[in-house]
Amino acid sequence: AEEVAKFMREKGSAVQVVNNESLGIVRNSAYKDSASEKPARAALKAAVERHLSGDSLMICDDLNYIKGFRYELYCMARALGTSCTTIHCDATVEQLCTFNQ
Repeated sequence: AEEVAKFMREKGSAVQVVNNESLGIVRNSAYKDSASEKPARAALKAAVERHLSGDSLMICDDLNYIKGFRYELYCMARALGTSCTTIHCDATVEQLCTFNQ
């Protein structure tokens, strides 16, 4: 996400990145069970809603594996009349193990 943001900023676009780190959410504790995941997702959704605008690029860098959550993000973008896309980043098992330590 940061590489995409950097690239787009170099092209002159306004970019806002929202992720666990920017919200002070500790990923390993926030996603350990569904009870702790719910407030983390609510905070992420609220941050996206606050920063979403038609004149800048919004990057929501998170797991986003829940179809309903992705649909909510899509609906927020459509309500503003802006486009929305989901990018899946593929990684090897070794990369995932390193990332999740």
